[in-house]
Amino acid sequence: MREWPAAIAGAPGFVLVHKMTELSSLVNVKEPAKVGSVAPASTRWFIRGAFALALVAAAAWLGYAVTFRRGLDHLHAAAQQRLAVEAARLDGHLSRFEYLPSLLETSPGVFRLLEAPSDPALQQAVSLYLKSINLLAGADNLYVLGVTGATLAAADFDQPGTPFGENLSYRPYVSEALANGRGAFFGVGITTARAGYYLSYALKDSGTTKGIATVKVNLDSFERAWRNTDNDILLVDERKVTILASRDEWRYRPMAPLSVQTRDDIARSKPYGNHDLAPLGWTFVARSDNGTARITAENGTAYTVSELPINRGLWKLVLLDDEAPTRETALVIGVISGLAALVALLALGLVEQRRREIKQRLASQAALQAANDMLETRVQERTAELRAAQDELVHAGKLAALGQMSAGIVHELNQPLAALQTAADNAVLLVDRGSIGDARGNLTRIGELVRRLGRLTGQLRVFAYKSSSPLGAVSVEQAAAESLKILSGRVKEGGVAVATDIDAKLCVVADQTRLEQLLCNIVANALDAVESVERKSILIRATREQGQAARCRIAISNSGPAIASDVLQRMFEPFVTTKPAGKGLGLGLMLSNHIARSFGGELRARNLPDGAEFVVILPLAEMTEAALHGR
Repeated sequence: MREWPAAIAGAPGFVLVHKMTELSSLVNVKEPAKVGSVAPASTRWFIRGAFALALVAAAAWLGYAVTFRRGLDHLHAAAQQRLAVEAARLDGHLSRFEYLPSLLETSPGVFRLLEAPSDPALQQAVSLYLKSINLLAGADNLYVLGVTGATLAAADFDQPGTPFGENLSYRPYVSEALANGRGAFFGVGITTARAGYYLSYALKDSGTTKGIATVKVNLDSFERAWRNTDNDILLVDERKVTILASRDEWRYRPMAPLSVQTRDDIARSKPYGNHDLAPLGWTFVARSDNGTARITAENGTAYTVSELPINRGLWKLVLLDDEAPTRETALVIGVISGLAALVALLALGLVEQRRREIKQRLASQAALQAANDMLETRVQERTAELRAAQDELVHAGKLAALGQMSAGIVHELNQPLAALQTAADNAVLLVDRGSIGDARGNLTRIGELVRRLGRLTGQLRVFAYKSSSPLGAVSVEQAAAESLKILSGRVKEGGVAVATDIDAKLCVVADQTRLEQLLCNIVANALDAVESVERKSILIRATREQGQAARCRIAISNSGPAIASDVLQRMFEPFVTTKPAGKGLGLGLMLSNHIARSFGGELRARNLPDGAEFVVILPLAEMTEAALHGR
């Protein structure tokens, strides 16, 4: 018995030939010769020949159509995976810089410039500050505009083509930031002729917009990467104009002719520079149910087009697959299917003349069925393996995400866990000694620490998101005590003398957990400061501050070395730190300042003759005696 190759046995044309063979065996069974038959033999052979040619043509067409359809489905599936990867890269690249303009809201120098926009010294100082921030961030540019749209400072102020001194009020991201607080815009730079994505943020002081911070993100690296791929990739904006393309001749060209209103809007905002915006001239052939379109380009090349929305649905990533390889493969399969049908028909004629081979043919069919069953079994096994591999990849992705989360969680929970371990160890010793009352106190403390850990995990992203917890009256003495309990391990290990002078009835308007986090950050910095000195001491004092408004003054001083004057002026700005590389990012005090401001207060720092001092000013709150005892 002849065994067919697996590639031919699995082809659609071969299966069709098998079915046609069964059908023909029923149709072409010789009937006994009828007396008086007038149909000439030539007519019967003509009908059979025409029927055979029709079957061969049908098999060829069906093999071509099925293969071509499956090929397009495969292209679409691969395109969606590729688009998902590219979309994740693009969205991730853009999200890296969304925070950058809002950081300038923490810089006093920027607001001084917005109050005196014509001061050359302030313009120079802020431009240098922007340049230093931009070197760390890696954006294309970072600049500050007044509410009139005039550029007051820029990171590239000393470079040709800088927007410094230019009025950019006509750009949409300026009006969007003034109206909504944030803005976004893709456009070609007027002064540099370089395209980029602009993210703007309204700089506000006491609810009033004083200016606009803008970062420009360069996307040229994506175009360079796309040119080295087998597919063509486009990035289309909300006007359906290509803003990035793997081919230069497709860039800044709309997918369809633009309306008069759209062209007027483009003329006002100038997003595409001086390009004439000639349409791509594509001819749409068909669109399938899965969203894939088929088009013919200007040069006559046929493409399969797949799309994926990105950037909150404003843009679309478009991937074009050349249909020529798929069509060539389908043609080959169609020819093979037609030839297979022809061979089957010739074999059928031979079977009619040799009925003695019927048994062998049935055996061949059984073997083919067995091969098909084995193939289906292998396909099922392979599918199971692929699903298992997919589950492993998903599991690995979850572990990677968990690893990234654990770094932040360990940093915040390490000190409370140390206090929890100490309390648990002491409880064991007290039980062994029979001091059940003292052990019960330690177990109560353990319960408090567990609840503290629960509150702390809910505040891990306090800087990224505004807290939904309402502010209320918080005891300063209790907040300081909780903070020192968390840091007790470091205090004992470092041999630091910590003293407190706090009125037990002193309360402030704050959130319990965030106030403890603020005090923990400052005391932890103080513990770092006294590591290198012989006399290690920290003093925490809280008093009422005299003045028109009822405020509380919490002073935390340490016996460590004085803070350098240049660092002291920028103490609460991002990325400012005196710690060695690897021990800090310079964001702790900025976070503490952010928490104090969210309470309606402020954070200050100064040098003392024998150390340094951090002062937290917070609004006072009234608390009843019963509430104090209940905390």
